[in-house]
Amino acid sequence: MSGSTKHNREGWKKIFSLVLALASVAAFAGCKAESEITPGPTAKPEQPTVIVNNELEKDVHTIVVNGFGEVIAVPDFSTITIVVIGTSETAEEAAAKCEKLTEQVKQIATEQGVQAANLSAAGVTLSSNQRESDGAITGYVARDTITITLKDVSKVNAVLSPIIDAHITESYEATYSLLDTSSAYNGALAAAMQDAQEKAKAIAESGGVSLGAIVSVSETPVESNLVGVAFKSSEIAVSANLTVTYSITEQKP
Repeated sequence: MSGSTKHNREGWKKIFSLVLALASVAAFAGCKAESEITPGPTAKPEQPTVIVNNELEKDVHTIVVNGFGEVIAVPDFSTITIVVIGTSETAEEAAAKCEKLTEQVKQIATEQGVQAANLSAAGVTLSSNQRESDGAITGYVARDTITITLKDVSKVNAVLSPIIDAHITESYEATYSLLDTSSAYNGALAAAMQDAQEKAKAIAESGGVSLGAIVSVSETPVESNLVGVAFKSSEIAVSANLTVTYSITEQKP
């Protein structure tokens, strides 16, 4: 074998070894690179569509009724309202007359045992009288409102009668109320609830269904109604209105 042939063989061996080495490095790098790749987000599988079958749900049937309740209570508070007026050709004189009448009312009330804290006056207000033909002012009217409060309603007559007898008032009124309506109103609510239940039961029986539980209750506030007038033993009617919804079911055979 000649020297050139030997040299060629050695050269090919080196080239082949280099190729193998490069292939090994490439394979190793490829494995390493593959192991270092961070996987991306995995696509979530599609969720199944939930279908609600309304036919499988029981329909809720209801009855709606209004209930009314009333409790009669004895008033423990009274408010006396008295109006006085003074008239004159001048505003100053009309106001002075009105102020004098206001003081007279206060004095009589004080003589009947009314405390100053339970006496108040709104203050004089003025208005004018005008002639229709030309609108000229012909005089003035001064008005004041005095309020007397009593926690003992039995004293209304004793306080108001001498004021009326003095002929110094334009108008007067006595009203009665309760300082605390909670007890009476709770009684009215209970009566309203019973009224609603009786109505609902009657409707259910007439319709051939069974009355179930209460679904909802709503309240409609009602102002206390005054029963009675001044000088008489008065009573307060405390009322309550409720709207009640009951569930109903078919009667089992």
